[in-house]
Amino acid sequence: MKYSTYQSIFSMNLEDLQVTRKEGKLRLLQIYTNTLLLKLLVLVIVVWVAGAGVLTVFAAPSVSKEEVIKLTVQPGDTLWEIAVNHKPERMDTRVYIEGIVRINGLEGGGVQAGQVLKLPHF
Repeated sequence: MKYSTYQSIFSMNLEDLQVTRKEGKLRLLQIYTNTLLLKLLVLVIVVWVAGAGVLTVFAAPSVSKEEVIKLTVQPGDTLWEIAVNHKPERMDTRVYIEGIVRINGLEGGGVQAGQVLKLPHF
């Protein structure tokens, strides 16, 4: 083909081919680095949020002994009467009774005269 007009669109120059490979490797390295940095950023954010949550839980003020109200059950008292007399104004009486039962570890749901109950603080 002595008189062909064909001309390749690809450079046959070996130097250009090496530069193109270097650019490809550089681009691949840049993509890999960006992906790695993104993963690292997400990991840092997750650890930061988890740490903040743990600190919030442990930094919550605990109920001091002064805030715990103890009540001695009188003859004829029921959990319902105790809850009605000591619960916050807008709280459901059943919820307050459940709090009393949990704090004091009551199993039968009843109380006896002379028993000392801790009342929950909401």
